Amino acid sequence: MADQKDEFIFRGRIGWLSALLLVFGGLLLVRLAIWQLVPRPDIRAYGLAGVSRPNIIPAARGSILDRNGHFIAASTVEYRVSVSPRLLSADAKEALTPELASILDKDPDHIETLLASSQSDYVVLGSGLSSEVGKRFEQLDLGAFNLETAFRRIYPDKALAASVLGFVDHEGGGQYGLERFYDLELSGTPGQWHGIRDPWGKQILVTLGGHQPAQDGADLVLTIDRNIQHMAQQLLYDGLIRYRAQGGNIIVLDPRTGAVLAMANVPTYEPGRYGAYAASEGLEVFINTAISAIYEPGSTFKPMTIAAGLEAQVITPNSTYDDRGEIIVGNRRIWNSDQAAHGPTNMTQLLAKSLNVGAAHVANLLGPTRFYELIRRFGFSEATGVDLAMEERGIMRVPGDPRWHMSDLGANSYGQGISVTPLQMAVAYATLANDGVMMRPYVVAEMWQDGERVRVRKPVRVRRVISAETARQVTELMVDSVETGMTKAVLPGYRLAGKSGTSGIPTLDGYDRQDTIASFVGYGPVEDPRFVILVKFDRPREGQWGLEVAAPEFRNMAEMLVNYWAIPPSYQTAQR
Repeated sequence: MADQKDEFIFRGRIGWLSALLLVFGGLLLVRLAIWQLVPRPDIRAYGLAGVSRPNIIPAARGSILDRNGHFIAASTVEYRVSVSPRLLSADAKEALTPELASILDKDPDHIETLLASSQSDYVVLGSGLSSEVGKRFEQLDLGAFNLETAFRRIYPDKALAASVLGFVDHEGGGQYGLERFYDLELSGTPGQWHGIRDPWGKQILVTLGGHQPAQDGADLVLTIDRNIQHMAQQLLYDGLIRYRAQGGNIIVLDPRTGAVLAMANVPTYEPGRYGAYAASEGLEVFINTAISAIYEPGSTFKPMTIAAGLEAQVITPNSTYDDRGEIIVGNRRIWNSDQAAHGPTNMTQLLAKSLNVGAAHVANLLGPTRFYELIRRFGFSEATGVDLAMEERGIMRVPGDPRWHMSDLGANSYGQGISVTPLQMAVAYATLANDGVMMRPYVVAEMWQDGERVRVRKPVRVRRVISAETARQVTELMVDSVETGMTKAVLPGYRLAGKSGTSGIPTLDGYDRQDTIASFVGYGPVEDPRFVILVKFDRPREGQWGLEVAAPEFRNMAEMLVNYWAIPPSYQTAQR
């Protein structure tokens, strides 16, 4: 009886145990199902905090090359290395300290201090590291370390064409110049992979939907010629020292296409060190004064007045007038800059001697309506449309403007009371050089994506401004005036057209009595114009006039170009 009773008790216990195991197993299965199908809020938040989420793959910013294929802006890979000290034992820290110091080129004591905090999850060992350093860390293959990659913008030629290029800020955004104007195209599109990282950012699994590669930014091929840009900048720097000027510009255009071959500005900066320049010189140093700063062009404007007079047929190339040294326009008396009367004067002499009275005389013959209609066709008071950020339009009051007065007609005729950008002035001369047809200036010639050319910029004809005959007549007048009255701009063997200018600087109390802007704009060789050159110096101290300050540098720039391109001498001049 006792054995039967024990057996009964044993079987009962087995039944209860089986039932408990069955219930417990069922609960476990339900719990696992809930965890799989309905994740808890805290687990979901943990995943969103970084364990399971899309991971960004940065896109490389496109490069910028000159017309000959030289890199003038590019992106390079840099690394940031961090460590989780609490994942390293004391022995591992001691063993790694000298090796890390060697790789990072830092004091071992400094490394030891960084690793000393045993509870830290994230300590940066170094940033902005080269690819060589990054590869050495990859070879360590230690779980406690995290290697992050990023792109950094570099400018191999430092300050070359800085105002044209602009720069990329710490957030990766383009600022000023091409970097801003073409920021979208240069930036590309970041990619992403869906996967899992550990709490320290280390990739441990790639799952959950795959991988979308980054689309790197497009490469820009410019119209800028690196060699011509260097010539222009060096010539500008030398001139600033020689004439003790505060700033200046040299622009070189191809009048046949509108391509910008060089655009040199001072003050300037190094795009790769923009932060240091911003701190020491202020944000003004980043402004491209060739397109974003306006000035009164002075007598370089007179050929436009002559062109308007010829186009409207109120004068001919052989016209003369009686220069009495002064003229009244709109109750305002205008004098020649030399305060002298020159008697019977032809159009060549007007330009060669830069006579304000003659320019005002032609404007009077035109009258306000025709004068401003024709002058506006040269593009003054409107943006040129160049593909650079922050272009100014210039200022020109016209009849109907409440601030306009009849006296403005006389002043505007010789470049006073009107404001332009240096590029606007260069484009106006390019129009004369191109038989009266205005071409839109541009800086980017081609765009490449993944090794394939995706865009080619074709020259854009804006409009016909004056007839080809008028343009050639003005050109011949300027050639004669250069050779007879502006000999400092003469380049032996070549026929060049151009005009000097000396303009005042407006202030609240009138014009500055001491400072001027000295400039010269010209083109050549006139048989087949290959270049337009604008030279401008702001507030020179050694010399004051455009003829003595800017004209020699125009000649020097023209000489560099004819030698660089091996342009043969002009036939007519060679026979003299």
